[in-house]
Amino acid sequence: MATLPTIDELLAKISVLERANAAQAETIGVQAAELEELRAKVAELQRLIGRHSANSSVPPSRDTSAQRKAQAEARRERRGAKRKPGKQPGAEGKNLAQVTDPDEVIELRPDRCCDCGGDLASGEDLDEDEVRQVFDIPKPEMIVTEYRARKVRCRCGTTNVATFPAEARAPASYGPRVRAIGLYLMARQHIPFERAAEALRDLFGVEVSTGFLDFCYSEGAERLDGFVEALRLMLKDEPVVHFDETSDRLGTATMWFHVACTDMLTLLHADETRGHDAVVRHGVLPGYTGIAVHDRLSQYQSYTSAAHAFCCAHLVRDLTSVSTIPGQAGWSTKMIDLLYEMHAATEAARDAGRTKLSKKVLDGYLARYDDLVAWAFRVNPEQLRPKPTKLQRESFNLATAFRTHRTEITRFASDLRVAFSNNEAERDLRHAKIHRKVSGCFHSMQGAKRLANVRSYLTTARKHDLGAFEVLTRLFQGDPWIPQVT
Repeated sequence: MATLPTIDELLAKISVLERANAAQAETIGVQAAELEELRAKVAELQRLIGRHSANSSVPPSRDTSAQRKAQAEARRERRGAKRKPGKQPGAEGKNLAQVTDPDEVIELRPDRCCDCGGDLASGEDLDEDEVRQVFDIPKPEMIVTEYRARKVRCRCGTTNVATFPAEARAPASYGPRVRAIGLYLMARQHIPFERAAEALRDLFGVEVSTGFLDFCYSEGAERLDGFVEALRLMLKDEPVVHFDETSDRLGTATMWFHVACTDMLTLLHADETRGHDAVVRHGVLPGYTGIAVHDRLSQYQSYTSAAHAFCCAHLVRDLTSVSTIPGQAGWSTKMIDLLYEMHAATEAARDAGRTKLSKKVLDGYLARYDDLVAWAFRVNPEQLRPKPTKLQRESFNLATAFRTHRTEITRFASDLRVAFSNNEAERDLRHAKIHRKVSGCFHSMQGAKRLANVRSYLTTARKHDLGAFEVLTRLFQGDPWIPQVT
């Protein structure tokens, strides 16, 4: 008959089992933590794979065809209409139309009958002409103008010499139009010096060197110092100004283009830095007392003399990114819908000639905004675990931004002078990306600064419906165009 274990033996076995259970629980805890970490990494990798221009800073040029199609569908869905690409039914078309006063009229008369072959010299002319007009440009030819400065002796004995015009700067020199075309090709169309010289030769029969074009570029930029200063003063008086910056390359280093602009003015500034000192050298935001629209970069918010408005297009992109995080889709997608609904209401108000939304409508939007922020903090508690994941930080920080900066985010609805997005500034900076694709980098800050000056001039002129060739010609004639203060 087997003997029963003693109490001491049972206690020993229980102790062994307790140690085994504790070790097993510790192993399970470690594995659970590893599993959670792996899940977070998988979620982050999935979000990295799904990044595109609508939910991150990835440029649109890197979007796949499927991503572009999905974004287009989303835009059409927001508009509430099945709008197809291209010309819409009933929309007014654009085509080359005939003019009533052509420069030259050439009459064409048949000489033989197309049926019997008879001579039509004495045939009856019918007043039923069929008219076709051909629009073309004349064959470009170099025109040489000689200026002769007469010398005249006064009765007092002094010899006086006539003054040459500004373009007659040497015994033989190219005029302002040649210089304007060269600068246009380089600064506006981003054509390299050698190809710009080739274009002048092929199109106009003008033989110039790359050194001449480089000189024209520098000369044109220097002549714009007064224009740039006038633009800076005008922008400081504007009620709403858009600010932004983008990077470029200076050799192997990074440099920055900064912009301050409105729908009628554009001031670009090239600088080696992105931060405070560059903004000071730009000279618009320091002391500015209007409304500064930007992408909530902290350096802009430090200028407290201005009121601030955040770009909602950037916020929608951030919300779209957060919506892919588990548990965050609810509040983030509803906030996107609310922002677009407010945007539609402001557009309708402007179209109706109103200067603001009604207090009742605005208060309703703000109440819904506050409810969504409260929802965001219910799923993003402020007391996170000691080491929050990257996804937890991203969603919590965005919720915090919406709570802290309600005034700046919704200013486009409370003040209809403010745009929904900062697209005005981003459009004016797009040339920097084109330059980087074409040229790769700048070789000196002087090259970047002269591009900033000339692009400021051309973009502002374009906003006033003035042609680039016209204003560049004036520049080299010594009379640079300056917009009038309105």
